[in-house]
Amino acid sequence: MRSISVVLLIFSANLFAGDYRSAIDELHFVKLADSYTDEKVIVTLGGYGANLPVQEKAAAAVLITLGALNVEDLADEKFAMSKVKSYVAVVSENHPSLMGRIGDVSLYHHIASAFDHSVLLNDSVFQEMLDEALVEGVLTGYDLRSKGVYDNFPAAHTFIYSHSSLLHMRQLIALLDSEGIEGWVYVTPKASAFLYRDDWGPASDTVITFPGGVRIVQGQEVAVLFQFDSGDDRERFHEVVTSFAKKDEKDELGLIEDSWWQPFYYTDQELEGFEPISLVVISSGNHEATLTVLENKTAKVVEELKDDRWDLRVDRVWVNPPFFRFLNGGYK
Repeated sequence: MRSISVVLLIFSANLFAGDYRSAIDELHFVKLADSYTDEKVIVTLGGYGANLPVQEKAAAAVLITLGALNVEDLADEKFAMSKVKSYVAVVSENHPSLMGRIGDVSLYHHIASAFDHSVLLNDSVFQEMLDEALVEGVLTGYDLRSKGVYDNFPAAHTFIYSHSSLLHMRQLIALLDSEGIEGWVYVTPKASAFLYRDDWGPASDTVITFPGGVRIVQGQEVAVLFQFDSGDDRERFHEVVTSFAKKDEKDELGLIEDSWWQPFYYTDQELEGFEPISLVVISSGNHEATLTVLENKTAKVVEELKDDRWDLRVDRVWVNPPFFRFLNGGYK
């Protein structure tokens, strides 16, 4: 009998290992859970979580209300607790660039605030030096953004995607939602500069001509970090962008607004079909410059940019094929 009791105890512990109550305690929502009537809990759970203790049911109902869980998630406790753990970690961190979750109606409004570049453009610590490196052919481009803004995110669960169009980003997020891709969205402003190529056609007002005739595009963009609930959604994200946000023809139909010939996004862990490059990060004060560099050119770039005025490190990232072609001089 004792062995049977032990087995039952272990089974019970595994069954209720979710401990949703602890999660809402960390979020400071216990009193809200205690306010839920039995009827409200039953309606909220929609028939799921029937084996949970009473307090756990109320806690799960609160997590569903908050958007941390869907009712169907309760059918898979391991997956549900993974989502809850991620939710608590993200919300508790209060990251300055966090805009919300894919699927949040308010997200489309919030991301507009990240297109304010006024503070960023006042910092010229790196810009003269980096523009000189562009003119001399040491670099093909750079970005300037807040220091450390995307450090220490879960490995293999993120993409950092760059664009200059608010409408494009709103449509991309809606597209991801329609494809059932779930995750968090972080957006930070960035200033970009890269070499302009003659085969791109007539230059716009954002193109600056430097002495010697070298032309550089100077733009205001955002760097959007997608933190997916599942690592597999990195691959699904790539499929969605390739199908609906990458231009292959001048007037191609079926694409979302302002799609680019060479979308730019990278991840911190190897992904099939992606190419490794160096992300050279130079930081000082409140900002950092990020440089996308082919690995065989990294040593030269690092040597050219070493300076006691700033810190420099090299990260290895994996970039999408079209942007890798861009780094190698390709147009499309």
